[in-house]
Amino acid sequence: MGISKEEKEREAENRERAKKIKRLMNEVSKYLQNEITTTEGKTKEKSIQYFSGEMLVDTLMSSSWAEENEDLHLETRMDAVEFCTGLLTNEFFIALKLKSKKRITDESSKSKKKGKPLKFDVIIDCGDFFDSPDHFYMWKYSPMGIWAYTIGGGLLLGVVAMALVPVWPGEAQIAFQYITNGSGVIVGVFFALLIVRLILFVLVWMFSKGVYHFWLLPNINEDKLGIVETFKPLYSLDNYYEEKEKKERRKKRREAREREQISGSEVTSATEDKKNN
Repeated sequence: MGISKEEKEREAENRERAKKIKRLMNEVSKYLQNEITTTEGKTKEKSIQYFSGEMLVDTLMSSSWAEENEDLHLETRMDAVEFCTGLLTNEFFIALKLKSKKRITDESSKSKKKGKPLKFDVIIDCGDFFDSPDHFYMWKYSPMGIWAYTIGGGLLLGVVAMALVPVWPGEAQIAFQYITNGSGVIVGVFFALLIVRLILFVLVWMFSKGVYHFWLLPNINEDKLGIVETFKPLYSLDNYYEEKEKKERRKKRREAREREQISGSEVTSATEDKKNN
């Protein structure tokens, strides 16, 4: 028996919903990576940058994602924990286990005094996320973006082409020279653009006394975006203090809502106890 039309439509809706959720997770993960301050640590293989589960939830709850996005619905910390669990399950970050667990406090204080990074073991297939200062995680960076593949492929083709230049026909050699010169111009324009946008940022920052942050083509260095998305938006102008105040107001409203929920649950439990008695 073949698949009915309704089943095909349902499968298409499920695929579209999964793509939307994955896209949302990518955007939130990118924001959290930029906002969270990590600390240097070590595993058996390499040095790492880690953060706590509590820090991840605090950053997410104080962000615009918590209220201004219709797809997340982060009303409480438990909602944020559920979303972070999804990020962990999809391997956006990896769980860590601090060595010498019996002496976490002593080891942490000694390491901070001596300036030595803490040592961790990587937990494989951990599906539980904890909103705790004693549970640690590290980002698992996404695969290379389209820019990385484009640049890598271009370099490889360039090396092969230069190795074969002596056996090319005369017309092909001339065309190759034009292409090489054009590539050099493009690279030069790109670096000139980076310098110009940095100068504009510094000028705006100086004349506004640090209030405004202006970036020309703010996504130009994001290799996780497509070529078209890299040039959108054309510019960004942010008021540093307004953004800071918004975060503080969102955090206060969130804390007030959580206190109301806790007090409401306490009243409900007290009422139930009286009924039982």
